[in-house]
Amino acid sequence: MKQTIILLLTAFFAGCSLLLQAQVNDGPSGPTLVTKNSTMTEVASLAEQMANGSFKPAEDRIKEFNPKRWGANTSVPGKGLPKGNDPLWEKQQKAPQRQGRAPILSFEAASASATPTDPTGAVGPNHFMNSWNSSFRIWDKAGNPLTNAASLGTIFPGTLGDPIVLYDPFADRFLISEFFEDGFDVAISKGPNPVTSGWYVYRFPTNTFPDYPKFSVWSDGYYITSNKDQESAGSSQVVFVLERAKMIAGNTSVQMLGFPLTGIITSGFYSPLAFNANGPTPPPAGNVPIVYMQDDSWSGVSTDHLKVWSVNVNWTTPASSTISSPQIINTAPFDGLFDGG
Repeated sequence: MKQTIILLLTAFFAGCSLLLQAQVNDGPSGPTLVTKNSTMTEVASLAEQMANGSFKPAEDRIKEFNPKRWGANTSVPGKGLPKGNDPLWEKQQKAPQRQGRAPILSFEAASASATPTDPTGAVGPNHFMNSWNSSFRIWDKAGNPLTNAASLGTIFPGTLGDPIVLYDPFADRFLISEFFEDGFDVAISKGPNPVTSGWYVYRFPTNTFPDYPKFSVWSDGYYITSNKDQESAGSSQVVFVLERAKMIAGNTSVQMLGFPLTGIITSGFYSPLAFNANGPTPPPAGNVPIVYMQDDSWSGVSTDHLKVWSVNVNWTTPASSTISSPQIINTAPFDGLFDGG
């Protein structure tokens, strides 16, 4: 059986010539948050809303959504390797150049006056769902619009933004999300057609603001990471898992688990990520990797490396779910900071 994920992992570790070391501490820990959705509503399809006049068009707002550059990533001056130019960049500059094939299809999708636009999108067998800021639109695979640009309020109770769109190939469903003040709003289509199918819309509380959420698909859950609780990511919940099977079925009560990333070191803005399953066959449940870099230019990090945690959920007995202590993967020296933060 073809296992795309295993091949990707093999290529990743072999290509980087990395060394997997022992775990940082003794063993796995359980979730520090076991909760359920606070609300669940069913929303009519976009086709029905366009027909009955309840469809909410997008508003193009001229606005800077993050004027404070909240939590910019920082380093200690003079600390960290490599010094000078990045050796990988130099190798790439010298690599042979080959002409790529022309795109099969190119068309203009989202545009917005707000900064940042936060573009996101996902492709299914017959549709492309495109979202940005506080709006979204759906296209067919030939680039023809199937809806007008819609406000996120067409689906969600508010329009705070920072949307994420995913296509779940194992369920043939589309998922769209946004954050609210202290949690996530997550909608999943009732069927494979995001225009003619209605939506199950869930609200999940997270106690504090879950900035910069990122979603991944696995067989046993939808996994979320966020730039949340920057000063206490090792003890606060920054990884969340939603009970995928019940969301697909439209169950009114869906569980969410939250885990800290033990042993993590952050330096302002940070963005761990769960692996995302793709390909024709869903992966076995469990052992979902969460990965994040550790840069030696940060205070508290002596050498560049990656940390990888593994999450195992048990929806029957949620408190017995676990996240492992981090595995350390030593790497060649790298600089993980953008110039100027």
